Amino acid sequence: MKSHKEKVLQVDGETGETLTADVLLKRTIRLAKWFREQEVTVGNTVAVNSENCLQYYTVPLAGYFEGLAFTGFNPDYTPWELNHLMGLSKPKIIFCSHRTVDKVLLTLNEYPYVKTVVLFGEEQRSYHPNVITFNQIMGKTDKEELDETYKTVPVDAKETIATILYSSGTTGLPKGVMCTHRNMTAFTEVFFTILNDIEVNKGPPHASLVVIPMFHAFGLLLMYRNLIVAQPSIILKKFRPRKFLQALVKYRITKLSGPPPLVLFLVKHPMVKEYDLSHIREFRCSAASLSAEIQKELQDKFKAEHVSQLYGLTETTGAVLQAGFAEPKIGSSGKVVPGMMAKVIDEQGRSLGKHQEGELCFKGPLVMKGYASNPEATKDAIDKDGWFHTGDIGYYDEEGYFFIVGRMKELIKYKGFQVAPAELEALLVTHRCVDDVAVIGLSHKASGEVPLAFIVRKPGTSVTENEIERFVADHVSPSKRLRGGVIFVERIPRNSGGKILRKILKENAEGLRSKL
Repeated sequence: MKSHKEKVLQVDGETGETLTADVLLKRTIRLAKWFREQEVTVGNTVAVNSENCLQYYTVPLAGYFEGLAFTGFNPDYTPWELNHLMGLSKPKIIFCSHRTVDKVLLTLNEYPYVKTVVLFGEEQRSYHPNVITFNQIMGKTDKEELDETYKTVPVDAKETIATILYSSGTTGLPKGVMCTHRNMTAFTEVFFTILNDIEVNKGPPHASLVVIPMFHAFGLLLMYRNLIVAQPSIILKKFRPRKFLQALVKYRITKLSGPPPLVLFLVKHPMVKEYDLSHIREFRCSAASLSAEIQKELQDKFKAEHVSQLYGLTETTGAVLQAGFAEPKIGSSGKVVPGMMAKVIDEQGRSLGKHQEGELCFKGPLVMKGYASNPEATKDAIDKDGWFHTGDIGYYDEEGYFFIVGRMKELIKYKGFQVAPAELEALLVTHRCVDDVAVIGLSHKASGEVPLAFIVRKPGTSVTENEIERFVADHVSPSKRLRGGVIFVERIPRNSGGKILRKILKENAEGLRSKL
């Protein structure tokens, strides 16, 4: 940030407000010093529960300076969902927007370790004795001289946690993925190695449109990357089709990163024809698989110089497969990034050769430290030799390009968001009329997958599909709603160990719900 000086790093895509590198650095140092005043120290966690905004990224940056772990919550999460995540990360301070502050305050009685709630924005009304505003902390910082006396806190880069972001791993409720400072610097090294090898990236940095939520690893790292190379980030609070297209044109966006639903919108939506998007020359897709057909359609429609997919997980800090340093292949997620190792294994753990499908595993400096407060899940995911088992099925060809073909894990991916069946099942069994339940992901052309629930009613009770759907909608964020519907059954098929036979349910459901 010192080297970028007065360069604009962030722009509010709706208001046009800008944030320069020198002001961002001043704010970051002021917030870091405030953390010290609050006696929030190395090993503690700070959280943000907000939509994308200009204040957002100051929090993880100040956290990095002070050796604090940063965690981000989905602003759509209900108090029921927040309770689980807060129990994993145990934040000392939570930064909120006007939209989320009331939900956070509902959880404070259960989590006395939360010292303060900080509100982004101008509003001053009294919420709670522990609520202050971000502007109160900043004071006149923007107009003051840079505090050259400030020194960052020295940390053990391999051990100190930089981020706790959320993933469902292979199964179960959401898990807190702990990535270290070493993971983050490894990401930086990989990024610069690839950047130097991509001809399309030569020349001055162009603006990047950030519509991906910053609580998501993809969005957080996109901001991090842009900051390092002084590439201005045009920030949108959320995806709104018209505002998204207007921002693409207004800021002459040349490179676009996003999940498959964003790509599908650009390829399919009639509104797109109203705008001249010929200046976009690079598309990179991540967060979920993109079909080869859609990838080719995107390339043909926009005549882009580069269209490719990335593959990464929250557990691998960032992308571990991408076509950055090689020509992309349609349908492929690219090659293994520098510094990482990959292998494909069968069910017995034996390494497979080219064009043989198996589980993808990765090893190297991008692999997480582990899951917060869950050593058993960590042990299940990272074997004794340091290989992270993804649960995803794929293969590689004779040129080293990888292709993702499916998932071993039960995780449902709705528009790039992860939905854990176990989380919805745990909620549904609390309904007074539900005796047993199983949730699966039903394939859906526009969204990837949608959650579908199989319900066994309790004897003597009556409940409708709409009532079950409303019950879930009242407790969870929009991405987890039962958009695939509800099917009432006499029993849930299970094996002798009690495990749900989801393959049977999927086969039944695809026939019953084929209209989706």
